[in-house]
Amino acid sequence: MGDGAKRVTTVSVTGGLGQAEGGKRAAPRDVSCARRAARVAWARNGGNSAAMGSDRRHERGRARAAALPGARAGWRLPGLSLEAPRAWLWARLVEEADAGRPALWAPVAFSVGVVVYFAAGREPELWAAVLLAAMGAAAVLAARRRFLALGLALAFAFGAFGFLAAKLAAERAAAPRLERAQRAEVVGRVLKVEPRDRGHRRVTLAVESFGALEAGARPRRVRATLGPEPRMTAGDRLSLSAFWRPPQQPLRPGGYDFALMAYFDGIGATGAQARDVRLRDRPPEEGMERVSAALERLRERLTERIAATVGGPEGAVAAALVTGVRGPIPQAVEDDLRAAGLSHILSISGLHMALVAGTLFWLVRALFAASERAALRLPVKALAAAVALAGATFYLALSGAEVATQRSYLMAGIVFAAILIGRPAVTPRNLALAALLVLALAPQALLGPSFQMSFAAVAALIATFEVWSARRREAEPGGRFERLLAAASRIALAAVVTTLVAGLATAPFAAYHFHRVTPYALAGNALATPLISLIVMPSVVGGLLFAPLGLDGPWWRLMGFGLEGVLAIARMVASWPGAERMSGAFSATALVLFALGLAWLCLWRTALRGAAVVPLGVALALSVWPHRPDVVIHPEGRAMAARGPDGELRLLGVGPGGFAGKVWLAADGVDPEARAKAAKEARAERNVSAAQTRRKGRENAHQGAPPSPFKPRCDRYGCIAPLDGGGEAALIWDPRAFDEDCRRAALVVTRLDAPAACGDHAAVIDRRVLAATGALELTRQGDRFHAVAGRAPASDRPWSRAAESAPPDALRLSFAPRRNSPALASPAADGLSPVDPTDPDDDADLNPDDDQ
Repeated sequence: MGDGAKRVTTVSVTGGLGQAEGGKRAAPRDVSCARRAARVAWARNGGNSAAMGSDRRHERGRARAAALPGARAGWRLPGLSLEAPRAWLWARLVEEADAGRPALWAPVAFSVGVVVYFAAGREPELWAAVLLAAMGAAAVLAARRRFLALGLALAFAFGAFGFLAAKLAAERAAAPRLERAQRAEVVGRVLKVEPRDRGHRRVTLAVESFGALEAGARPRRVRATLGPEPRMTAGDRLSLSAFWRPPQQPLRPGGYDFALMAYFDGIGATGAQARDVRLRDRPPEEGMERVSAALERLRERLTERIAATVGGPEGAVAAALVTGVRGPIPQAVEDDLRAAGLSHILSISGLHMALVAGTLFWLVRALFAASERAALRLPVKALAAAVALAGATFYLALSGAEVATQRSYLMAGIVFAAILIGRPAVTPRNLALAALLVLALAPQALLGPSFQMSFAAVAALIATFEVWSARRREAEPGGRFERLLAAASRIALAAVVTTLVAGLATAPFAAYHFHRVTPYALAGNALATPLISLIVMPSVVGGLLFAPLGLDGPWWRLMGFGLEGVLAIARMVASWPGAERMSGAFSATALVLFALGLAWLCLWRTALRGAAVVPLGVALALSVWPHRPDVVIHPEGRAMAARGPDGELRLLGVGPGGFAGKVWLAADGVDPEARAKAAKEARAERNVSAAQTRRKGRENAHQGAPPSPFKPRCDRYGCIAPLDGGGEAALIWDPRAFDEDCRRAALVVTRLDAPAACGDHAAVIDRRVLAATGALELTRQGDRFHAVAGRAPASDRPWSRAAESAPPDALRLSFAPRRNSPALASPAADGLSPVDPTDPDDDADLNPDDDQ
């Protein structure tokens, strides 16, 4: 056994079948059996050599692994020795390597390098990233003759190149960023106009002037939310005065980083409360600016035409499926689609690209097939693939080229390129190549839900259908009716399996980013997918083909008819009890383990994939029992959420309808829409009660339940809320509140600079602390609050510059009173007017929302 195991470790994977130490070859019986099996499979496939390439490699790998002396001997000695499992593991690795599976881990290693770059506390130097990549390349050259060493070297090299790609992308995106909020007049050229609900528009400008800022300090691009007037289009020159802020930091630690994504989009400031909006003389357009502006104007005209032709919410959804503009879709429609598991149809991705390109491919082949001469003399399949690829390219440009669309386009391009050269079209290698291309061009896409969910779904589907194809029996029923019935049942089963697998693969990523799960997504997709596949997306192709002739109207109306059915299905499924459940936030560690477990399950094809149960199980445990903070603080100190003695998270300075309130409640596992509805009903009941009181002339009369003792109390100076564990938290907006609240509260949060004496009685988090930490989540232990920060206090990245001087408490991420003074008696609540902190009207002036 020992000698056999030694020979196993010197197997040459690149050599002949089963070649071992000393030049001895594997038993010819095993090799001949594998070859006979391959010939039989080749004959059953009709002699299709390209389709059988992967199967032949897989059978050859099994034969080689079975021929290894150590692998056979290991099964006969199940004792405590590690030689048997080591031999078994080596045999499986040989089998995987012969099938080419280790190459599929290249984008995973590349992704690790990207994650390491974004996790760095300080901005890495470019020369260091280049040196790291060179070391990776040198390691590959040094280890090229050793199997395991080569695998490790390749993993390190791809990780190093991922790190370098992220650094280069950050260097390309470098641009000035607004340092502090200010009102200023901006003049610029309109790059993009995106319709929003209630007639508003989000406009992106290429800046020509920004108040009094010099050329080297003003942002290159800004984004502002405007009203319906004046009408404008891409290429127009515009001036406006607005309140500008730097792009928003994450609203909670681990939350979506708007500032990071804005940095890579070239956005240096966001504006709201715009006034004096005027159109100026249109500047001349040259080169790519003219092409980009013309394409953007085409998107705008097509969006307006589709929305006007179809009408209603169906028109807004139809426009989103063609041009990628989602702004005008009513929130109620988005809520229904999300609850039914159909929100993915609003993001132009694999389904849309496959249906558009597939429809073009089928149409071109059908047209050529109508002519016997063309069908016999021309490469019909290759020509159809070329036309479909051209159509997919146009659809990519028209839809705005989002990450999911780019991934779908790359996959479609690889598929049709494979058809052109006569290679298998849909394979795991094509998916890995598409992932590498997307990450090389836009490494920041890895951090967003679009990339994660789209690639997770496609990887799981390819792996599932690989297993399906391998186990499918070749025998078909003899009769015509039986064959049709079998084909129909396979199509139906494939649709159900596709929906189920894609839903399971994307569920962890959806729960992490959106804190929601949809138990009825399988039913919603099973009911709606036939309408989307047979009516909606073919109508897109017809409408785009006939649009230049002005004959696209009937196609858009047909599309609207299909979407009426889709939205009706969404409303029906969303109305079922428990259609949407809040999952709450869980750690990024759990998400990484989910991703690694899914990759392990999908990328291997032998028994090695069974080890995926370990990371998936740990990730599930971490996500089911997450940590819930006691306090969440806005990165600018404008609002906060505090957990009361009853365990409920209550909002101060923002209502459940505000953006920050929605984020915090959803992360805590609370439905923000349900909380907002309950607050609205309670407010209406309070108003009715107040009216009855005035009519009866009794000042203290009140009908209904008494107010909750845990409810926050607010006035124009700030808010007070009870804390779990005793004491109160104070949110201060006006400096006149410091004298009272610093003596009565256990925790003081303010967007101002707190006086030094305030820290004698309370834990204080003020502007200086938040400038260093960003958003905070606090966990209470006695009178001390331990924090998790939205960013490391000493971090310095291009999208999140370090504060000039961080207080010691901010560096320690621990806050407590400087001395234990006796608690002062809380003054009566009479001084606080009964303002409802959940009323969006009450906090509108204190908490103006930007366009994030």
